[in-house]
Amino acid sequence: MKMIHKETWVKYTALAFIVLLLPFTSVVPQERSLQLERIEFKGNTKTDESVLLRYLRLRPGDRVTADKVDRDWQALAATDFFKSVELYTRPGSRKGLVVLVVEVTERRWPYFQFEGGHSDLDGWYFVPFSLRFDNLFGKGHEWNFQAYLSDRFTRLGFNYHNPDLLSSSLAFDLQFYGGTRTFILYIDGQELNHDVDVGGIDMKLSGTEGIFRYLFLRYNNLNFSPARTAAFVDTDSVLTISLFPKKLAVQIEDTTIASLTAGIQIDRRDNVFYPMRGFWGVASAGLAHSELGSKIDFVRYRFDARIYQRIFRRHVLAFNVKAGSVSREAPFYQRFYLGGANSLRGYPERRLTPIGYGARHFLTSIEYRFPFSSRQTGTPGAVGVFFFDAGGLWNTDEKIDSDGLYRAFGFGLRLKIPIIGLTRIDFAFPLDKFEDNDFQLHFSLGHAF
Repeated sequence: MKMIHKETWVKYTALAFIVLLLPFTSVVPQERSLQLERIEFKGNTKTDESVLLRYLRLRPGDRVTADKVDRDWQALAATDFFKSVELYTRPGSRKGLVVLVVEVTERRWPYFQFEGGHSDLDGWYFVPFSLRFDNLFGKGHEWNFQAYLSDRFTRLGFNYHNPDLLSSSLAFDLQFYGGTRTFILYIDGQELNHDVDVGGIDMKLSGTEGIFRYLFLRYNNLNFSPARTAAFVDTDSVLTISLFPKKLAVQIEDTTIASLTAGIQIDRRDNVFYPMRGFWGVASAGLAHSELGSKIDFVRYRFDARIYQRIFRRHVLAFNVKAGSVSREAPFYQRFYLGGANSLRGYPERRLTPIGYGARHFLTSIEYRFPFSSRQTGTPGAVGVFFFDAGGLWNTDEKIDSDGLYRAFGFGLRLKIPIIGLTRIDFAFPLDKFEDNDFQLHFSLGHAF
């Protein structure tokens, strides 16, 4: 097999950083300059104004644009604290000044909610049942009992979020849950589903002000119970543990993994649903150790960076780099996969994943996004995409070679459908031969990144 030379990796790395840092030049029509004089609140008879301000980026003295007002509306509406949210401006005390009016209709009682969406790990998901007590006393606290269903994970749990722990600049998240995660395996070219029961506690501490708002610390203590059989997808038969590959069979035992993870997360996107400028990124390092209550010791690193730049009008160039590494002691359900709608497009779901999953992961994607509507505000209802993906997955005892890198290109549509949300359709063509695969049609929810 042909080895990739060190100089080639240097060039790939340099190219990734250049694209991440490249200050794309865009031609954007100049808007009339308006300055925010103050913010007025209406309808919040229960909710503290400090809770509303927590979700608004605009502050007195800032320049006001339609995109900034829409961004803050999205952030406030996404809390689901209110039955309705309206943000609008009116003239200020003199020319060039405006007042931002935030008008809400509050929820008075606990309520049931249905929701759906997309995540990198689980693909599509929906919540058929959620009993929520969010903002019950007007302090912005969230707690709910929830049933969560996705393509690969089913769970029941309790979630709690406190945005100002002990009236400080710290936020606290707590989860208790139990469920089953399904992992896709390929043995002798045949696809199988392998279930792993998981349950326990997950706690997260993060900052809300200054530089600390980018930092987080997470502790989880989870019990894992892999099934002793795996089901073939195309038939009704099952594979028992006695026929599992040895690399996988030795991991089929009940265990507890307790880990502590520290990380940094930055979100400077101008819009959550259709970002046209900005950056989102996360980098973390996790340690599972017996001193924390874990039965398996290992370390895990993760990096994910996304940059968005408007080219002209609402056409956007989006770039994503992901990388991860985990030590050889980690079980397969703590490792990485490759292939599919939420990974490297152009290949079947997780088809590029070795038995036992991978320990070193790299994936990069670039997309050119263009809405079909001429509207210059709001979230587009239909978006076209051209994309290119490249990535690889290796184990700790494998050398990185050219056969481990796979590439694909294609085009797609993003359609906003009532109730379902943003539906993603991708037509992907692999550039590297793998079995008889020459085309993949992917369906999912949300943007790829």
